[in-house]
Amino acid sequence: MKTAQTSGSLPISGSVLFVDVAIIELLGSEAAQKCAAELTAEADAVRVVSRSNGSDTVPQRRRRAADGTGAPIVLLIEDTTRLVPGWAAAICDAFSDPNVVAAYGAIQVAPGLAPRYRALGRLEYGRFDGTSAVDHLPGNAFAVRLADLHQTLEPAEGIVEHDLERRLIKRGGNIRRVPALTAIYARPDPQGARLATRFGHGRIYGADRDGSRALGVVKAGLAMPVLSLRALRAARSAGPVRQWLPEVPWIVAMATAWALGELAGQIAGKGNS
Repeated sequence: MKTAQTSGSLPISGSVLFVDVAIIELLGSEAAQKCAAELTAEADAVRVVSRSNGSDTVPQRRRRAADGTGAPIVLLIEDTTRLVPGWAAAICDAFSDPNVVAAYGAIQVAPGLAPRYRALGRLEYGRFDGTSAVDHLPGNAFAVRLADLHQTLEPAEGIVEHDLERRLIKRGGNIRRVPALTAIYARPDPQGARLATRFGHGRIYGADRDGSRALGVVKAGLAMPVLSLRALRAARSAGPVRQWLPEVPWIVAMATAWALGELAGQIAGKGNS
C-alpha cells in the first residue's frame, strides 16, 4: 500500500469528524496521483491504495483501505472518478446522522470520453445518474462508517458494493444518497471495458445472487436487454443523438458479456473471476 499521509480531518458542526480518503488504484499510479491532487483541495490528506500483486482484486483493495485506517469513516473512490466541489462538507453533513452507515451521490459520465468508455460508464453508473429514486451504492465512490462495515463483513472479506449494501440494510442501516456528493466518471478504464472483464464481473454478481437458482437463471437471461435499455436511456438523457449513437454497439456487446457471465455464475459459481 502506498500511503501519501494518514487520515484527513473534516470539520463538522463545530467539532472534527475524521474521514479517511482512500483512492483505489485501477488505472495506475499517474491517474491515482491526479485524483489525489484533486481531492486534497478539500481534504487534509489522502491515501492511494495500489495493487499489491497481480491477483489483487478491487474488493480486496477496498478492504485494505478500510482496514488501514483508524478513522470512523472512510471514503472509497476509484481513480477513474472525480468529485464535484463541496463533497467534504456533504460527507460531514450526511454522517452527522448516527443512523447513516453509508453515503453516495449521483454519477455523471464525462462527455469527453471515447464512445467505448462512455458506454462502460452508462452500463456501470447509468442507474445512478440522479434521474430516478435509486438507493444503491455505486462502486466508484462511496463513504462508509467503519464500525458498521466491520460488524457486517467477515475479517479480510472483500468489499463488493452490492453485497455490502444488501447486508448493511439487512442490519437496519440507512444508506443515503447525497446530491452534493455527485461524482464524475472521468478517466478511461481500458481493463474495465474489456468484454472478458464484463463477463467476470457478471459472473461474480450471478454467483452472489440470493434466492432460487432457477429464478436467477431467468434473471440472467433478461440481463442483456435490461442493462442495454437502462444504459441507452441514460445515454439519451445525457446528450444529442450524434453523441450517444456511437455508444450503442459497445453497450450491447458489454451487456451481452455481463449477462453470459451472470448466467455462468448462477450455474457454476464465481470460478476464477
